[in-house]
Amino acid sequence: MFEREFINDIKPPKNYYLMFKRAKSDIDYELKSDYFYGIQPPISFETVHNQLNVTVKKHTIKTLYLTYLTKDTKFGSVPNKSFVNLEESRKFYINIDITTNKNVDVIPFIIQYDTFGKKNMKRVTKQMEYFEADNDVIKVRLVFKIKGHGKFIIKSIKRRDVN
Repeated sequence: MFEREFINDIKPPKNYYLMFKRAKSDIDYELKSDYFYGIQPPISFETVHNQLNVTVKKHTIKTLYLTYLTKDTKFGSVPNKSFVNLEESRKFYINIDITTNKNVDVIPFIIQYDTFGKKNMKRVTKQMEYFEADNDVIKVRLVFKIKGHGKFIIKSIKRRDVN
């Protein structure tokens, strides 16, 4: 009896995640094909129903990259645009919804840059992955590492800022 009362007094509400979700609004990134860059060929892509459909033809390149908001793959250099305005938010959750076929692997990364160039890379491995930019980071870049060939769809890219 006492244990049950104690548990009821200290446990969080059942819909704790939903409360958090309602308190914060997600930022949906547009998936216009103009916002992406990749070596063509073997990569081709188009936006259909606000999703990015990507085709990777057979190739001999070990690893390909698809970038978002930056029109280059010079990862050592600070990009012109940042995936996130770090003056507004340095801590956030990122959710990237991708479907692939069995012949292609797509791995999202966030690259941090300080004033000297690339500082580090963080692999996005799960839904609602937490990310916190280091204090000296001035820009971040979203990159998709592609191995293999085939088709994949980027269904959505969402961010939820943390105060």
